[in-house]
Amino acid sequence: IMSIICVRCNSVEKKIYVHLNYKIPCVRLLNATHQIGCQSSLSGNVGVLHVLESEENLDWVLRSGPNPPYMVILEYRLFTRSIMMKLKNGSGRVAGVAVVAPNTNPAAGFSPHNTCPNENTGVYTEKYDPTMAHCNVTVWNPLGNGLSYEEFDFPIFSLKDDNETQVIRQCYYDHNHVVNGSAPQYPLCAMQLYSHMSAVTDTATCMRRNDINFSLNPDMVCDPLGDFNVWASTRPINNTAKGHKNGESVVIAAARLDSRSFFFDIAPGAESGVSGFVTLLAAAHALRNVTQEAHLNRTILYTFFQGETFDYIGSSRMVYDMEKNQFAVDLDNVHSVLEIGQVGLRPNSTLWFHSDPVSRRNNSVNEEVNELIKKLRAAATGLNVSVEEPGFSQPLPPSSFQRFLRARPIPGVVIEDHKSAFTNRFYESMYDNGEYLNISYPPNMTPEEQLEHITDTARVSKVSKAGPPLSTFYFFLSVTQMLYSFLVQSNNSWIQQLMTSDYANHLSTFISPSPPRIFSCFLPQLYYYFWVQGAAPPNSTERQGFCVRSTVRLSKALSPAFDLHQYTSTDYSTWTESRWKPITGRIFLVASHDLEMLTLGVGIGILLTSLLLTYFFSSKAEILFSSGREPATATY
Repeated sequence: IMSIICVRCNSVEKKIYVHLNYKIPCVRLLNATHQIGCQSSLSGNVGVLHVLESEENLDWVLRSGPNPPYMVILEYRLFTRSIMMKLKNGSGRVAGVAVVAPNTNPAAGFSPHNTCPNENTGVYTEKYDPTMAHCNVTVWNPLGNGLSYEEFDFPIFSLKDDNETQVIRQCYYDHNHVVNGSAPQYPLCAMQLYSHMSAVTDTATCMRRNDINFSLNPDMVCDPLGDFNVWASTRPINNTAKGHKNGESVVIAAARLDSRSFFFDIAPGAESGVSGFVTLLAAAHALRNVTQEAHLNRTILYTFFQGETFDYIGSSRMVYDMEKNQFAVDLDNVHSVLEIGQVGLRPNSTLWFHSDPVSRRNNSVNEEVNELIKKLRAAATGLNVSVEEPGFSQPLPPSSFQRFLRARPIPGVVIEDHKSAFTNRFYESMYDNGEYLNISYPPNMTPEEQLEHITDTARVSKVSKAGPPLSTFYFFLSVTQMLYSFLVQSNNSWIQQLMTSDYANHLSTFISPSPPRIFSCFLPQLYYYFWVQGAAPPNSTERQGFCVRSTVRLSKALSPAFDLHQYTSTDYSTWTESRWKPITGRIFLVASHDLEMLTLGVGIGILLTSLLLTYFFSSKAEILFSSGREPATATY
């Protein structure tokens, strides 16, 4: 009987509500001073749907509409700072916002990040050089509108422009659409968005609340942002003995792994992140035989930093570990740094060699930088890209190298595709994707054919002189497979040779609680051995796995502020992410307030009447329900 009742309840619930399947929320982040992001109330926010057709239409939501609060549906062209700040300031009449993301990138640029990324945690402070602090010389991200760093007291979700969104629009036009300025009649179409965040105020507050939880299963309210840096060396380095290595000189070749956008977990970072680390991986692949066969006087340390978007988490941690002799080498072993930043190359494009003008005032540093640039120019000869220096004194663009310069003057160059301001029109947005890098495929290709198709973007990304035709083909193939895996489909047959499908699905989730670690055979001092699945032979489903010996290592990418319990630090990143309950969204029809009150009143009336009748029947039960009985003794 109970199962039948449950089935009927589910059936009724489905008739009342239409649940949203694809819904990506804006979530709450906190740092040393404040909180940013979005959240709903504890029970979720409910509002009458209103599709915003233009900025002029805002008056209905903010002032004249008779049925507040409103749940505003925004086309992405209206997802601007101007409109969002007006909605924020009128939040008493705004229950939430759902942004419909188009299937193709917008023509105009859009960046919800700041105009001066990582402004307060780089090397350019008032103490280092006041003329270069706070992007005084170059505004790196002029399109940045800062929306990602605002606090909204209502939920904001991203929706796909698909059939589900059409159902929402149709519900609005059937029940809520304003005709000739007249108010729509009940019932009205409404939406509920649930994204309640557990953490409030700032990082110090949420970490303190984490510490005072005494239950056996503590309910944490926030987590420090972090993951793992990945590094590998051209020669094996003893990772067991930490600290200085006598006679060891390393050149750090670096790139960042992470990215972000306004909405949680939609951060492809095609140009801001992927272009750099894929280029560095391709360079490591191209130089593998050279570095193995030649006796180089320096070791290349390929380093991939996590969390750089959030005040240089990964690079600041590595520098801290080097200073504390908790890394395989220390800063005395670092000869120079070569960092690959945004290099979303297009045909006939230019690469720019950026260096730090302050540290170059030191003659020895300046000589090493000039020598490094000279070698880079020589290596670029014959390629289909030109290389230049900016030609005037300007600070480094936002880069991991800045954290090394905070520790000491180190020679270094940052390679970018821009001379001054970013050429990336979608910096740290959901539109910094494969489409923006012009990664496209001929129609009617299967996923496997796309994986093997050498795109024009992969051809432009050539980082070394072409060798024999066969080796050049395999170089292009590896680049196109990496771009496909990180920007199109991570769970593919090429990636599955290395890891299971469960890990492959999370390949592009850059900031996460733990990395997709492969099963380890054992961990010696000089090499790391790990098991990979391998490929399946033709006509077989059994993979031929094998063990790989590598110098690849993981090191912690967690801000030192959390080890030091310095949650108000100005030297290190203090970013945390709030925890939340399941994210949900649904639409339904809502009756008028008067009808709801009438229904409530009738219900209360029926309840009181039933109580009175119950009392009456109970008090008169002996009279009402007594039956005539013969006495126990009778006289005849």
